[in-house]
Amino acid sequence: MKNIIGKFAPYVLVVGLFCIVLDGLWIVESYDSSVSYPREAFVYLLIGMCLIVISYFFFKFKKPLSIAIPKDCEAKKDNRLYIRKVWDKREELGERAMAVLLITLVIIAVFDFGLAVQLLLPILFCGMVVVAFLYAMYHEEMQMEDDEQLKPKTAKVRKLMSLLDYRNHLFSLSLLLFIIIIFSYLFAKDLGYTFAEISGMNVMTLEGGVYSLAGLIFLCGFVYIIHHVDFLGVRQARQSYEKVLRIHFLELGFVGIVFFIWLISLVFSN
Repeated sequence: MKNIIGKFAPYVLVVGLFCIVLDGLWIVESYDSSVSYPREAFVYLLIGMCLIVISYFFFKFKKPLSIAIPKDCEAKKDNRLYIRKVWDKREELGERAMAVLLITLVIIAVFDFGLAVQLLLPILFCGMVVVAFLYAMYHEEMQMEDDEQLKPKTAKVRKLMSLLDYRNHLFSLSLLLFIIIIFSYLFAKDLGYTFAEISGMNVMTLEGGVYSLAGLIFLCGFVYIIHHVDFLGVRQARQSYEKVLRIHFLELGFVGIVFFIWLISLVFSN
C-alpha cells in the first residue's frame, strides 16, 4: 500500500503545480481586464497548494532513497535513454522548433497581430516546462566524492544550504515568491490597488517575471520527483549537488529581479 502511494505522489505534485501555475498565470494575464476575480481563482490556487502538501506527505511513504539499483529494476525499461538522445541533440531540435514557432506566429500575426503577441509568453512557458523536464530527467553520473567537494566547508553555511536543497523538499523559493505575488494580485483587486507598470531595468516586466518563475517551479519540482521516485517511465536517479547549485544560480538572478520589480510595483501602486 505504501509503495502504491509513493508511486502516486509525483503525479499529485505535478497536478498541484499546474493548478497553482496555470491559475496564477491567468490571474496575472486578466488583471487589467477583470474588475474582480471570481471565487474559482482563489479555489484553484488553494487546491493546488493542498495537493502539493498532500504529495509531500505521500512522498514520505516512499522508502528512503537508495543509491544502489535493485536487481529487479535493472531489466526494466528506462525512458531516460530517449531523453538523453533528445538532450544531446537539443541545439538542432531547438533550432527546428524555433523555426516552426516563428513561422506559425508570423502566419497568425498576418491575420491577428494581437493574438500573436499574446501567444508569446504562453509558448515561452511551455518551452520552459519541456526544457525543465528534459534537464531534470537527464542524469549525469557523479561520484559521491565530487558531490562532497562542492558542498560548503563550514557547518553553518552547509546547514543553510541544506534548507535550499531541492532534493530534500519541494518548496522552492520560486514557488513561494510566485504564490506571494499571485495573492498580492488577488487582494489588490479587492482592496482597490493598481500595480504600477514598472520594468526591472528594461530586463523584464512583472508579468514576464511571473512566467519565468513558473518555469523554475517545474524545474525544482522535477528534480525533487526524479530524486525520489520513478516518473513517466524514467527511473529514479540520485541528483547531483552540482545540479542543485545550477538551479540556485538561476534563482539568484530571476527571483531577485522579480522580487525587486514586484516590490517596487507594490510600493508605487495607486
